[in-house]
Amino acid sequence: MSIRPLTIEFTGLPNAGKTTLIHNLQNSLSTKGFSVKVMQEDAELVPSVIPKLTWVRNVWITFGQLQTLLECNYSDCDIILLDRGYYDALFWAKFLYLQKVCTQSESETIINILDMTNSSFKLKPDFLFVLDSTVEESLKRRYAMGGKPSITNHEFLTFYKSVLHDFISSLPEPIRYVDTTNLTIEQVKDTVENLIFQIMT
Repeated sequence: MSIRPLTIEFTGLPNAGKTTLIHNLQNSLSTKGFSVKVMQEDAELVPSVIPKLTWVRNVWITFGQLQTLLECNYSDCDIILLDRGYYDALFWAKFLYLQKVCTQSESETIINILDMTNSSFKLKPDFLFVLDSTVEESLKRRYAMGGKPSITNHEFLTFYKSVLHDFISSLPEPIRYVDTTNLTIEQVKDTVENLIFQIMT
């Protein structure tokens, strides 16, 4: 097996600009001579028949994320950008338990699977970037894109933000945190790209 590429996972509050950032980074880093691969968010691939905010949907996404992470070890590119991944899967297992969508046993089962699979195959990304914004800005961006915050309403996002903060604070690994609230799309890209170059040098 060849040396694994630099793997960077992006997670954060919904509508903080994660997916837009990833594709802008791919374009920018490619023009600078890097071979960059983007791993699509598995939540976008879930069959529509599986309802949102259900435990079965989360399990489907988690196993998709595991497949994506296993693939990373065999890629021949320079940099892999993960649109959510290992840490995000851990977060959702905890978050949905707190939301009473699953039992504690179900949550712990998924967490154990992630831990054991990582122990066997070293699936953790090299770095984790967390994109954040205010709840108000998240909702504003969602409306601007034509979305209706039926599930991801103010109450949901406030709770999500609180749980995410506690989860990130509990991780022993260093986190790159970027608040995108008052930044333009280009400024977010430049900020994160500069942090990536710092990592690589």
